[in-house]
Amino acid sequence: MAGILREPTCLVGVGHILRRDDGFGPWIAGAVRPGLSGTKVRVIDAEDVPENFVPVIARADCRNVVFVDAVTAEGPPGSVVFGPLADFGEVESSSTHHLALSLSGKFLEAAGKRVFLLGVVPADLGFGSGLTAAVARTATALRDLILRSAAPPSD
Repeated sequence: MAGILREPTCLVGVGHILRRDDGFGPWIAGAVRPGLSGTKVRVIDAEDVPENFVPVIARADCRNVVFVDAVTAEGPPGSVVFGPLADFGEVESSSTHHLALSLSGKFLEAAGKRVFLLGVVPADLGFGSGLTAAVARTATALRDLILRSAAPPSD
């Protein structure tokens, strides 16, 4: 991921903050934004409507797009998945925006972007605020990894 984040990249947080772990993407976006000023990473909090930001991202001066979202995947809550969005087929996001994420990715790839998914397996998608303990631990670790990976190399 370090190589991706050292290139011009849009990091897009996706999710609904009032559906517990579905707020993972917006949490990451908010947590990394202050530390990424001066880097090649632009942060967008798309909430649960990533399709609304596709035209802006398609025109942006970024080579890569990384969608950050809670997703249905193998493994216990807090497990991480990462890779090209196309490798996940029709992404089954854990909330109501799964179709929008797949279509958004296809549109952005057609615009010449490399599109990735950074996902976490949720524990709770019920209504409520705040991440569960398992997802919060993962989110904190990923925040730190993203900030380190995007930092300019020191001399």
